[in-house]
Amino acid sequence: MDYKKSQQVSFSAIAAFKSYVEKIISIPGMKALIVDKDTMTMVSLVASQTEIISKQVFIVEQIDSKSKPTKTPMNHLKAVCLLRPTRSTLLSLQTALRKPKFKEFHLFFTNFTSEASLKAIAAADDYELVKQVQEYYCDFFAVNHDLWHCNLFSSRSLYTRRSNWTVLDTEILNRNVQGVLSALLSFKQRPVVRYQKSSALAKAMAVELVTGMKEENEVFDFRDSQQSVLIILDRREDPITPLLMQWTYQAMVHELLTIKDNRVDMSKVKDIKEDMKQVVMSINQDAFFSESYTYNFGDLGKSIKDLVNKYKEKKGSHKINTIQDMQRFVEQYPELKTFQGNVSKHVAVMVEMNRKVKEEKLMAVSEAEQNLACDHDHSKAVEEVMRLLGDSKVPFLRKVCVASLYHLRYEKQRNEMNTMRSILKDQAQGMNQMRLLRFCDEIIKYAGASARGGELYRNRGFLSMVKNVFSGLNEIENVYTRYKPLLASVLDGLLKNKLTMNDYPFMDTVGGSKFDQVFVYVVGGTTYSEAALVSELNAAAGKGGPKIILGGSCVHNSMSFISDILGLSRNDEFPLMCPKDNLGTACQDRGGGGIQAAR
Repeated sequence: MDYKKSQQVSFSAIAAFKSYVEKIISIPGMKALIVDKDTMTMVSLVASQTEIISKQVFIVEQIDSKSKPTKTPMNHLKAVCLLRPTRSTLLSLQTALRKPKFKEFHLFFTNFTSEASLKAIAAADDYELVKQVQEYYCDFFAVNHDLWHCNLFSSRSLYTRRSNWTVLDTEILNRNVQGVLSALLSFKQRPVVRYQKSSALAKAMAVELVTGMKEENEVFDFRDSQQSVLIILDRREDPITPLLMQWTYQAMVHELLTIKDNRVDMSKVKDIKEDMKQVVMSINQDAFFSESYTYNFGDLGKSIKDLVNKYKEKKGSHKINTIQDMQRFVEQYPELKTFQGNVSKHVAVMVEMNRKVKEEKLMAVSEAEQNLACDHDHSKAVEEVMRLLGDSKVPFLRKVCVASLYHLRYEKQRNEMNTMRSILKDQAQGMNQMRLLRFCDEIIKYAGASARGGELYRNRGFLSMVKNVFSGLNEIENVYTRYKPLLASVLDGLLKNKLTMNDYPFMDTVGGSKFDQVFVYVVGGTTYSEAALVSELNAAAGKGGPKIILGGSCVHNSMSFISDILGLSRNDEFPLMCPKDNLGTACQDRGGGGIQAAR
């Protein structure tokens, strides 16, 4: 692969991915950027349309689009292709090569590409238009500087016996592994691997990852890489976090409005303006969001108020008395217009979230959820849950979350749970709510005491967490944020060298006690609340401390987590990767404009 191993990428998932994009679109001349369904989203997360166009990219085309792309010849354009090496994408590429409409092709794959696939591409290149084939390891979705995911919302079936797995289940595990390997390569790191001993799935991933690094030993040979560790965690060992109401900005938006590919659909908000129906919430393209995405709800309100006042000052400062004043206003108007749009966006999002918090009684719901997660007071728990289940203003989804949290805490209290289930059944309207009702039972099958390997409620109380977890972060503890994710205690133990090998053993190689970089991957999906925790840790560590990057199968909110556990998010069109065979062998040069794959 053609890259400099000595070059250290900034410890940012966004910067790591963007560095590859910039290399690709910097090929001289007029270009067309060819992507697939996944890389289209991956690129949009890290680069704006303006940035891409500025590099003489005149068209962006999706190679696997269901709608037929234009067949008009574009012999004046070079095709620079950033593609995931899946079977469907490679077939589409071969079709494009057999009937070319571009001047030449530059191929960049996001992950390891098999020799058989390279030979198939070479065979399809009848006109010898392929000028280069590269592997740029960026097979992940970079959301924040310290957060990335694989966009896999279907993990439930991986908890069955492996002997019962389907081909699709194996491919889902492989996709998790491929995502982690590509992320490590993008950061030029070969870490020691630790895993959650209580999880068979975490161990299986750890085995596959260590095997993958050994098989690709040449590309993982980073002599100047810093000390790093990768910890594999299992979502099942902490099913509480994705069920709780969230109160930090990014997590709250995802819970109440849903963030998909950094976009929020506001089209169903009453009286919303046309230009606010789809808004972008990206820390890479929005300075205010980048600063405030970890703010709690109270601090967020103050910050948005300050943002509005700043806009008023900017708008009011334009006094036009002379031609020079008029010229200055015209020059600054685009910036002012952009600023106005940004202010309007955050105000609209805040207003809608505030409406939901009040009308749906989410503070009362959140307090009850926190009590269930942190306290062991059965009589109080029953009283709170029954009160919320009987309140018509509380959404059905939140009632299901509360009842499920009760069931996780008090599994043996069958009579009370049967009563709660009966109440919810009477309230359920339509097939969707009847499906949600099943979650109260499915959560026990998935993560009940007999299914989990670890103790979920050990030392989870408020006082012990205040004393033991991240004492230097100056967190504002209140009744709505008492519960801390299991990730908090794992990272605390790791950074203080107290994470036991008995609970989190090393795979293959035992590492030291100090690390410059920490990679965490949550198979089954992470959450924005865990991402906020990591961001605060990174901010507190400053330049000298270890940096943490969080990855996961996906980024869950309560609805996507419930859908996964119920098997409603399973995608039977999951793109299968081509089999791996002799990956270290280059496809033979066919001469002229033929293909030669290089590492």
